Amino acid sequence: MTEAHTPDSVVTLLRQSGLTIDDTQQALLAKYAALLLDWNTRINLISRKDQEQLWRNHILHSLSVLTHIPMPRTGKVIDIGSGGGLPGIPLAIMLPELRFLLVDSVGKKIRAVGEMAEALGIGNVSVIHGRVEDDIVLHDHAATADVVTARAVTRLEALVRWARPLLSTDGPKRLVVWKGGDLREEIGQARRNPVIAGVEEIVVDIPGEEYFRTEDKKLLSIRYR
Repeated sequence: MTEAHTPDSVVTLLRQSGLTIDDTQQALLAKYAALLLDWNTRINLISRKDQEQLWRNHILHSLSVLTHIPMPRTGKVIDIGSGGGLPGIPLAIMLPELRFLLVDSVGKKIRAVGEMAEALGIGNVSVIHGRVEDDIVLHDHAATADVVTARAVTRLEALVRWARPLLSTDGPKRLVVWKGGDLREEIGQARRNPVIAGVEEIVVDIPGEEYFRTEDKKLLSIRYR
């Protein structure tokens, strides 16, 4: 599909993939998209060239994890480098019983994300300005996450190191990363870390939307020992 998606078309694709989305969730996703575009006129949260395809390139891409990787329905997710709230806010809308901590080192971005979450009225999102590897973040949030997420942040080897202290020892101990292209070198480097139990590379496949396969978009599910 080459024309720009709408809330209805994205929800249709997700429902065809087996997800249940109610009217309230659809309305919240649409409101988030509007808020994100509005904030993007003042702060560079997403690429200007992506604005027309916001629903496909960002919201559908973020939510694709729900059709590919088991996610907990309760507990806590820490999102590294959340930027404009992706994937954290769309996932928080879809998983209302799961708590999300969105972290970004750029103050103006994370403040915008906090204001968007407040405007949406979703109580399962909190934000923090900082880097997840810094003591100020680790002091309060080490060993508290069931899952750590990262979308378009940095190399996998660094993410593997940063995520480990955040993960609870009795949770799923999973890092989920959105990446694209040939990842063999990055995965090989990450596997050298002895804390890694396994890395699963998954091609994003949304029936009815070939963009993700064409662009070689991947999800990586990293399990820790």
